[in-house]
Amino acid sequence: MTEKQGLALPPLAQVGIVVRDLKKATEYYSRVFGIGPFPIIVFAPEKHWVRGKPFPITLNIAFAQMGSVQMELIEPVGDGPHKWFLDGKGEGLHHLGFIVDNYDAWINYLKQQGIEILMNAETDVPGMGHIRAAYMESDKPGGVLIELIEVTPPK
Repeated sequence: MTEKQGLALPPLAQVGIVVRDLKKATEYYSRVFGIGPFPIIVFAPEKHWVRGKPFPITLNIAFAQMGSVQMELIEPVGDGPHKWFLDGKGEGLHHLGFIVDNYDAWINYLKQQGIEILMNAETDVPGMGHIRAAYMESDKPGGVLIELIEVTPPK
């Protein structure tokens, strides 16, 4: 968003890469580039939607912090947008993630720009709090989705 509107994306927080084999990818990035460690989680949020409709999803995800930016390696388990990405484009850069304080304002603004939500989820993460996240269909120019992430710390 422009400064005139009072909103601008914060610094990049995450680079999301879709992979076919999470174990192979984490070993590669660790061995060749010294990135890691990579804690691994199974992400299967109770509240999850694709293009506005409930859609169960399971992902194997590995995270590694690289300074202020997190590398997220995502291996899809079953059907969903990450599998569609792999089938259509192969492994590679999937999204850029930004932690925003004004999640709803960003969603509304992007919808006004004709950019819809591809996928969104809500879940509680122990020790982190409540997470809301949305992949925006911003990939028409450049091929990369923008992910908006809201973190509400535990009370």
